[in-house]
Amino acid sequence: MATTSNSTTMNLPPLPPYILSQQPPLISPIPDKYLSLALPIVAYWALSMVFHYIDEFDLFPQYRLHTPAEVLKRNHVSRWEVVRDVVIQQIVQTIVGVGLAMTEPEHFTGREEYDITMWAQRLRLAQGYIPTGLGLAGIDTLSLAQKAAPYSSALASTLSGGDYTLIQVVDGTITPAYAEWELAAAKVMYYVAFPALQFFLAILIVDTWQYFLHRAMHMNKWLYSEYILSDWRVIRAN
Repeated sequence: MATTSNSTTMNLPPLPPYILSQQPPLISPIPDKYLSLALPIVAYWALSMVFHYIDEFDLFPQYRLHTPAEVLKRNHVSRWEVVRDVVIQQIVQTIVGVGLAMTEPEHFTGREEYDITMWAQRLRLAQGYIPTGLGLAGIDTLSLAQKAAPYSSALASTLSGGDYTLIQVVDGTITPAYAEWELAAAKVMYYVAFPALQFFLAILIVDTWQYFLHRAMHMNKWLYSEYILSDWRVIRAN
């Protein structure tokens, strides 16, 4: 699949063409969407075994939050009950994950440069609001741009609302170009900032419902007695 797109608003540089190809799995032949369901479970049990090992061999006792006597007094479930309830929860989350994965489209690669240029385009468009925004505060950005021009043409162009005179040659045609800082910032947005925001929102959603579920188990006596002690740790039985 190939596509090209040219932007005319504000005489923007053209968006590059791209060709999509199916992204190969990280570990063949397991599709990534199913691997993403298995890895959290593997990580959970691997980390649980580390804590279990520390507990069994009484390692680092000086760093314990609770003494062994307190642990024995509070925990009233067997390891089997802990493992059973954790496995049940993981089965449920895996079933839900498989259902969601089946609705996900296949992952393709090849449009990274296009997406980065899109972020550069958004930055260029955002600069168009700078004169108006600063003007509301009584700042004359055009005068500032003239003063900044001898020292930094990029700063002067930014203060002017994204008025750049940069050019490039694309397929024998002279077109506008993005500044180096715009492309660098676009790469940061594409590879770091936006994925970090997505990850933060995902963690926020997951931790929020886990918190209220855990709180409900503390508040309800039956839920507490049945499930609350099935925590993420492999805890000692009395």
